[in-house]
Amino acid sequence: MRKVTGNPVGTVKRGEALRTLFLSWALLTTLGGCAVAPGSYMGVDAPGEITAQQAGETQPTELVRDGITFRLYPLNGALIAQLAAMTEQSAGTSLPPPRLRSSTYRVRSGDSLRVIVWDRPELNNPGFSSLTTSIVSVGPAANTGQPTAAAAGNLDPLGRVVQADGSIYFPYVGKVMVAGETVEAIRRDLTARLDKYVKNPQLDVSVASYRSQKIYVSGAVKAPGAIALTDTPEAVADAISGAGGYDQDADLASATLERDGHLYPLDLYAFFYKGDLAQNVLLEDGDIIHVPERRLKKVFVLGEVAKPVSQIMPVGPFSLSEAISDAGGLNQVSANASQVYVFRQGPGRTVDVFQLNANSPGMLVLADQFLLRPRDLVFVDAAQVTRFYRVVAQVVPFASSIFLGAQAFK
Repeated sequence: MRKVTGNPVGTVKRGEALRTLFLSWALLTTLGGCAVAPGSYMGVDAPGEITAQQAGETQPTELVRDGITFRLYPLNGALIAQLAAMTEQSAGTSLPPPRLRSSTYRVRSGDSLRVIVWDRPELNNPGFSSLTTSIVSVGPAANTGQPTAAAAGNLDPLGRVVQADGSIYFPYVGKVMVAGETVEAIRRDLTARLDKYVKNPQLDVSVASYRSQKIYVSGAVKAPGAIALTDTPEAVADAISGAGGYDQDADLASATLERDGHLYPLDLYAFFYKGDLAQNVLLEDGDIIHVPERRLKKVFVLGEVAKPVSQIMPVGPFSLSEAISDAGGLNQVSANASQVYVFRQGPGRTVDVFQLNANSPGMLVLADQFLLRPRDLVFVDAAQVTRFYRVVAQVVPFASSIFLGAQAFK
């Protein structure tokens, strides 16, 4: 007869107690759902939200956690129309870009003037008589976009530079103040002064090189830098073209124009793709056009989608349907289509949460009308059965080890 050591009754009771404890714990965790299930869970019951969505209610449900106020909005047609109206209103109240009238170019210090007196070669710049052609070329390859004159039979490439005090020197006449004057005014002044020494002088004045007035283009353009202003009015489109055009990663809708310490919004997307000529403003000396990159203009799609992604927004509008589609769509096995959320940073410590019930085909149409903003977070919640399966997947290995350990005591 085998000798029994210890307390076999106590061993059996210990094993039964462990199994009872395991079953109770498994039941509690199954009911608790997200307490042990991996991944995020909104923790909001779906039926009430779906009812509010079908009723067309747009008032938010507020929830405060960790000092942050979450405002839940059921997504419907009325809410989308309201958001679109708010976007148009905010765009209308922003500071409009300045518009200037075309004006005649006025010479400033640094410009180079070409003064020609016909039949008096000794009054012209050195080298004038040796020039043979009559073609004026503009150097498009110059980084500054500054026009340059080539050799010409009636144009001297070596002009007279306007000094810091705004004057030039001309034979017989001496120092002549030209800063702030148009070339026509300078021509009349030189003609009147020279008439005392040369009978009936035939005189011509033009700008050989524009150096004094510049605009600047920075950011996501192919050739950022300075561009010289000429006698032809320069607009935003001319400046972008002079900088080589914009890059494919440019955030056209968020461009800015800086002038005299003030920052003006410029929607270059509306200009290039919608023909909004109001954005093509005329530029002044010292203006800075900045085209930011779209690198920081991202949306995040997480949760029960085929491929969670962090994606850069494309040029132009970007809808909720596009974001979900680019993430591979909803996971057909684990996703709860009635609980698709968009988290958006609000004022202060608030977060606006928009809920979409994607079970309805009509709501999928609304999702294509709901436009996302930079840094929006799209989250697709998991179905209840999915959380249950995940709990079981975690519990089974742990339960097996407990059960096997209890068997060892027998």
